[in-house]
Amino acid sequence: MGRVSGRELRALPKVHAHVHLDGSYPLAAVQALAARQGADFEVPDSFPDVWDFFEAYGTVPELVRSLDDLAGLCRALVHAEAALGVLYLEPAIEPQLYARRLGGIDTVARTMVDALAQGAEEAGIEVGANLTVNTDQDEPIALELARTAAALAGPGVSGGTGTGFWRGVTALGTAGFVEPAGLARFVPVARIAQDAGLQIVSHAGQTGGPDSILEALDVLGATRLSHGVRAVESDELVARLAEQHIVCDICPVSNVRLGVSESLAAHPGPLLIAAGVPVTLNADDPLWFGHSVLDQWRIAREVWGLDDRRLAGVSSGGMLLPGMSPRTRSVYRDSLAAWFTAAPG
Repeated sequence: MGRVSGRELRALPKVHAHVHLDGSYPLAAVQALAARQGADFEVPDSFPDVWDFFEAYGTVPELVRSLDDLAGLCRALVHAEAALGVLYLEPAIEPQLYARRLGGIDTVARTMVDALAQGAEEAGIEVGANLTVNTDQDEPIALELARTAAALAGPGVSGGTGTGFWRGVTALGTAGFVEPAGLARFVPVARIAQDAGLQIVSHAGQTGGPDSILEALDVLGATRLSHGVRAVESDELVARLAEQHIVCDICPVSNVRLGVSESLAAHPGPLLIAAGVPVTLNADDPLWFGHSVLDQWRIAREVWGLDDRRLAGVSSGGMLLPGMSPRTRSVYRDSLAAWFTAAPG
């Protein structure tokens, strides 16, 4: 592996599908919000451990004092992602983090979805939403979250026709630090979402090994994985992910910063790609880790040594996401072909 030059990566069409809303607002927007409240906001250079990260993570939702504050941050995120070449954005939203102060889960979720849709219209990209249940602490409200996700399911996934870009919730996710997560507790939650046409996306294969991935697939019924990188510990599982086209939304910088991988060079991403597992490259929490989705693609080129043909192949895996509308899939396919046929810069 080594440094590879090639076409402009900003112009490469991208899916950004593992990006937690509350950890991904643009830094300038968060600092402006803090300043309006007479506060400072700075990002630490590093986190001693994952628990320090989680403690810091909660400080951003606490800055949000109104639905207008929240909507402004959502729109700012969409514009920032569009500027990086993202054509389909599917942030993980957790309305429960704001509900106590801002009017309840349904009210907050609708505000998020509407603001993301407005930002998408302004920026000319498509934006879905992965309404996410924290498996470490959300069991008491999980059914309410699932019903909210179902009520806000985008027209494409809920059977409506519509025109142009879709909008609304496009997936139900599970996330938590403990893996395996005891996902049998959340099977009824997943069924509500599946009945509404939503994809089930589960954090697995990050802190837990292949057993956590098997739990997500075979117990919960997930058809996409957030992370999934520890699948490389089982050749049989990697072969299954490739054969069944189960997308792994991998996050190289995040995995290094939180100790999942010892270095970018040692990250399992290239092994998954070489085995034919479809992956998307993601920033996870760029506000806190200081690296955008574009930086993940630079890593794939400069650290993993992927040439433009292989980068285009990785990018094409994003079109497997069912939340992407036919219109966007067509635009994405044409943009990817144009990128690859252009002369290297």
